[in-house]
Amino acid sequence: MKKKTIPLIYNQKHRRKIGDFLVCQNVLSQNHPLHQHDFYELEYITEGSGKHLINDKSYDVQKGDLLFITPMDFHGYETDNIKTITVHFFAKDMSPEVAQMLSYLNADVVKGLNQKTVGDLNYLVSVFKSNRDYALLQLKNVIEIIVLDLFGLKAVNYEKQYAADNVSQAIGYININFREEITLDVIKQKFNVSPAYFSREFKRRTSMCFNDYLAEKRFDYAKKLLLNGNRVIDACYESGFGTVRNFSRRFKEKYGITPKEFTNSKNNS
Repeated sequence: MKKKTIPLIYNQKHRRKIGDFLVCQNVLSQNHPLHQHDFYELEYITEGSGKHLINDKSYDVQKGDLLFITPMDFHGYETDNIKTITVHFFAKDMSPEVAQMLSYLNADVVKGLNQKTVGDLNYLVSVFKSNRDYALLQLKNVIEIIVLDLFGLKAVNYEKQYAADNVSQAIGYININFREEITLDVIKQKFNVSPAYFSREFKRRTSMCFNDYLAEKRFDYAKKLLLNGNRVIDACYESGFGTVRNFSRRFKEKYGITPKEFTNSKNNS
């Protein structure tokens, strides 16, 4: 699977990282097409306005807004002058509790960010620029505080619905790692839960069987890749399907057309 750790819209001077963290003050002086990456992103708009494209939706954004993007999302900008504080991070570098929480979050636009979080973002910039002792730990801690402050209530609501047990942890794992090979045996080994119990509980919580849920995640991701101009072979392997033949056959069974026909129909519409 290809890894896109730094999108091309960032200048060479922004390619330095501390661990897997990147924090930069960025200037978007032109439109940027939809792109996707394998990390989470926080993008706070410090100046300017425009439109932020997330998957198939467009949002009006302006100074004071914060954008949250997950590895599942495609996003881009329509703008002629936006300045941002941009933060890249991976779930693996967060505490287990925050990583679990991230797995249930969707892309979001927070309007009119509060001053406490603005201060935290500026602090992240200063830590990153100075690369002082314990910078890695400081970046991790402050990013976790920002995420919890902004999205903690959503996590609490989820906790009320589903206890933080092995099944919910497994669902979070699937949401993040659906592109990898995941079987009931993998779930059993990682989360110490029997396949029979997991299958019953999974369907009760999601209203879908495990295999259908996993396929749906992969199909949704593959369609995003195809719409973003990726070749069928790339969409197949990057979304987790084993072979192009299997991918094309299952795609046609589900949607009535082949992946190539799907791409052509969208391009001609």
